[in-house]
Amino acid sequence: MPTAMNPDVKSLLAVQQDDLDIFALEEKLASLAPRLAALEQERSRAADAVERTRHAVEAEEARHREARTRIETHRQLSERSQRQYEGVTSPREAVAALAQLEQTKRMVTESERDAEGIHGRIENLRQQVTDLQQSVDEIEQAQSEARSTLDADRAAIESEISAARAKRAEHARAVPRATLSTYDRIQRRRRAETVFSLRGSSCGSCDTAIPTQRRASMAATGALEMCEGCGALLYAGE
Repeated sequence: MPTAMNPDVKSLLAVQQDDLDIFALEEKLASLAPRLAALEQERSRAADAVERTRHAVEAEEARHREARTRIETHRQLSERSQRQYEGVTSPREAVAALAQLEQTKRMVTESERDAEGIHGRIENLRQQVTDLQQSVDEIEQAQSEARSTLDADRAAIESEISAARAKRAEHARAVPRATLSTYDRIQRRRRAETVFSLRGSSCGSCDTAIPTQRRASMAATGALEMCEGCGALLYAGE
C-alpha cells in the first residue's frame, strides 16, 4: 500500500504554495512600476520644459534691465555731448563735438534697439511658458484617471499580499522550525518551487538520479532530502 504523505511535508507544501502566490502578487505589483514611471516621465518632460523656459525668461529679463541701464547711461552721454556741441565757439571744436554727439546718439539708438529685441524675446518666452504650463495641466488631467486606477490596483495587490503573508505565517507554524529554516534558506535563493516529490527514482525538479538507499529512507521516514543536482528539497510521494 502507498504510504501517506508526512504531515510535516504536507504543511511545508502549503507554505510553498503560499510563497508562490506571494511571489506572483509581488511580480504583479512590480509590473505597475513601469506604467507609473511612464506617466511620471511624460509629466516630468513637460514640467522641465516649463522650468527651462521660465529660467530663460529670468535671464532675458536680467539682460533687459542691463540694456535699460545702458540706454540711460548713453542718453546722459548724448545730453552732455549736446551741451558741449551747443557751447563750442570754433569750427574745429564744433566738428569734434558734432562727431561725439552723433556717436552717442547712435549708442542710444543701438541700446534701444537691443532692449526692444530683448523685450520681444521676453514676450515670446512668456507666451511659451503659458502654453507649456497648459500642456502640463492637460497631461495631469489626462493622467488623473490612469493614476487613480494604478493607485487602486496597487492598494488591492498590497492587500492581497498582506493576506497571503498572514496565511503563510499560519501554515508555517505547523512546520518544524529546522525544516522551515532549511526551506527558507533555499527558497530565498530560488524564489520558485523548491519542494518536489520524487519522480520514479529521480529528482522531480532536475531528474538527477537518487540512490536507492536514500529513496528507501525517504519513503520509510517521510524525511526531506536535498537534491545534489539542483539543491531542491525532495520527498517521497504517496
